[in-house]
Amino acid sequence: MAGAPWWEQFDPSSTGPARAAARPAPRAGTDVLNPADRPAVGQAPQQTPQQTPQQTPGRDPGQDPVRPAPRPPRGLQVLSGLLALVLVALLGVLAARTVGASARAPAVPGGTAAGPTRAGDPSPSTGSLVPAGTAAVDAAATAELDRLRERGLRLHPPQGQWVAQLAAKSVGTTDPGQTAANGSSTFYAADILDQSRRIASGVAGEDVFVLHTTDFGDGLVDARGNPYWVTLVAGPFGDGDDVRTWCASMFASTPAAERGNVCLPRQLTPR
Repeated sequence: MAGAPWWEQFDPSSTGPARAAARPAPRAGTDVLNPADRPAVGQAPQQTPQQTPQQTPGRDPGQDPVRPAPRPPRGLQVLSGLLALVLVALLGVLAARTVGASARAPAVPGGTAAGPTRAGDPSPSTGSLVPAGTAAVDAAATAELDRLRERGLRLHPPQGQWVAQLAAKSVGTTDPGQTAANGSSTFYAADILDQSRRIASGVAGEDVFVLHTTDFGDGLVDARGNPYWVTLVAGPFGDGDDVRTWCASMFASTPAAERGNVCLPRQLTPR
């Protein structure tokens, strides 16, 4: 058989039988590289990086992944928040009532002081003409005091005259030096009416009348803005000294230091 042409014997790219016979066979376990994939001269062959599977720190590769704890239903969270707000509101109301019940108003002329709102009093033990202790009784007493005030304004209108003040109480007034008809030192409408009637049946007689402190002078009121019921005596007094002399004679058994709590001069100046 004729030999291969001379150009095939010398052409490096030849694929003829002679070139194929001269090419060594690939070793077992290796891949045959595509000529296009062969690296260039002087270039290191590229290696495909191996990816290592990620693992959770502190856990074995074969262990199940950590599942997050289930959250409570959203409706339960909202309900818990509302209950907390209601509890805070109730505590605020209770605190406000406690502070209001323990409040005390400043002192007024005659040694009296405003006290707390009525919450219930013991049964009267001093022969009260109008027993205190119920809202209905106090309402009736207030109506009677209003009637006495209208009579006082009609018979003794404030014109600058001097009078003797024998009592000054607003509803809830506390006077440690006196005892109300309810047996305590706190006066309410029925107690104020009872005291005024006892004064009228005593030494002062028919000259006793009742006014509001807002009917004359500066219009004195208690810490709650309520006027005081004042029981007055309209004797013939020319000035404050005449009133003091009268008080000293009418209440001679009362020490002078305490007499200002039961009798003192008052000028009824018009407002």
